[in-house]
Amino acid sequence: MLHDTKPWYKQLWPWLLIAFPIVSFIKGGHTIYIMQQNNPDLVIDDYYKEGRAINMNLAKYREAELRNLHASTLIAANQVVVRFEQNKTLGQHLQLEFFHNTIAAKDFVITAERSGENLYVGTLPQVLDGKWNLVVSDEHKDWKLRATVMLPKQGEFKLGY
Repeated sequence: MLHDTKPWYKQLWPWLLIAFPIVSFIKGGHTIYIMQQNNPDLVIDDYYKEGRAINMNLAKYREAELRNLHASTLIAANQVVVRFEQNKTLGQHLQLEFFHNTIAAKDFVITAERSGENLYVGTLPQVLDGKWNLVVSDEHKDWKLRATVMLPKQGEFKLGY
């Protein structure tokens, strides 16, 4: 009978059996590290408070409907032009809030200034691409209009309630 005289640490089989749990442990640590670096933005901590805020936002959309506000928006390169069909009670500035669908760090707000009777023009900090939610409101946030758009987009798109 042949006996193997090498010690266990010089043999292949024990190292193969030890390698599987070690690789699993390292991959698990790597997964935890990735999860810590990329926290999800869509989780809401306080659903009740968020629900109340949604109801307040809906009232602002109803206010835009009561004022009979109708607008369309054109985004070309790094310029945003908001055009209203009629302009009875609008001020000198509009607030344009851009919300990315999945990455909250990309969200930003710009101010558009009046340029003529029914036009407002604003400058974007960057050229946008992908799916964005746009919310347009006045300086005092008495009313709001919104749209969801896939950028870059050719032509104007309507803002709604």
